[in-house]
Amino acid sequence: MNLSQLYYFRTLARLQHYTKAAGELFIAQSTLSNAMANLERELGVPLFARKGRTVELTKYGREFEASVIESLNALDKGVERAREQAELLTGTIDIGTVYTVQDSYLPALMRAYRASYGDGLTVNLFQGLTLPLLEDLERDRYELAFAAYVENRPGMTFVPVLSQSLVALLHRGHPLASREELSLNELASCECPIITYRTETPIGAEVARLMEEAGLKAIAYADDEISLGALVDSESGSVGLALDTLGLAPFGNLVAVPLSDVPRDFHPICLVYKERAFKTRAVETFIEFTTGFKW
Repeated sequence: MNLSQLYYFRTLARLQHYTKAAGELFIAQSTLSNAMANLERELGVPLFARKGRTVELTKYGREFEASVIESLNALDKGVERAREQAELLTGTIDIGTVYTVQDSYLPALMRAYRASYGDGLTVNLFQGLTLPLLEDLERDRYELAFAAYVENRPGMTFVPVLSQSLVALLHRGHPLASREELSLNELASCECPIITYRTETPIGAEVARLMEEAGLKAIAYADDEISLGALVDSESGSVGLALDTLGLAPFGNLVAVPLSDVPRDFHPICLVYKERAFKTRAVETFIEFTTGFKW
C-alpha cells in the first residue's frame, strides 16, 4: 500500500466514477483500475461494487474511506503547515454568504482580519440563500459559509456570529405604523393580512412556529427581505414579518416596528464549515479569528 493508492481511492470514493476520477487525477483509467485492484487484493476485501458505468462503496469501502480521509487530511495539513512556516499568511478562501451580512458585519470582520494578518489572503465571496449555500459547502465549492442554522446537518459545524431581529413591516400610513413596538398577539387581534417567508426556508420555519402560537396566518410568502418588502409595498394594508436587514433599505414607504414578544436575537447567522474537511492554515486562522470577533 502506498500514498498514491490512498489518494486514488479517496478521489474514486468521492466521484464514484472511474473515468471522472482518472481525469481529475490526470492518470489513465487503466492505471486507476490496477491501483484499486492491487489495493483490494492487499486488504483482502472488496472496496467498490460496479453499478453500470459507475461504482459505489461497499460496506468495507465506507469504513476504509473514513480512515483514509482522516489520515490524508492530517498529512495534507502537515505538509501545508510545513510549507507556510516561514511565509506570510497567503492563499485563497472561497466563502458562501447570505447577502444580509454584507452591509456592516462582513466589511468590519474583513477590516479587522486584515489589520491582524495583512493583505496576503484572497477572499472570494459567493452570495446565495442558506439551503443552496449549505449544499454547495457540502460539495466543497466553498471552504466556509455564513448562513442560518439548519438542523440535521451531520458533519457540519455551526458557530453563531451575529443575530438579526424580527420586525413588523408596515406602510407609513398604516394605523399601527406610529407605534414604538407591537406584539404578534396584537397583529392577530386586528386580523391584519400577514406577509412573511416561505416555510421551506430556515427563517420561514422559525417564523411559522411563532405565527402558529399567536394564531396568525399568512396571505403571501417570499424568500428574502427584498421580495418581502416589495409584496408589503404593494399591499398597503398588509403587515410583513421580516428580518430587519439591509434588504429593507430600498423601501422608503415602509417602516419597521420592533416586536415586543420576540427576542431581539431571534435569528442567528452562523459561520459554517465541514468538520472533517481538510483546512489550510488560512482557513483555520479565519475560523479562529471569526469565532472570536466582537462586533
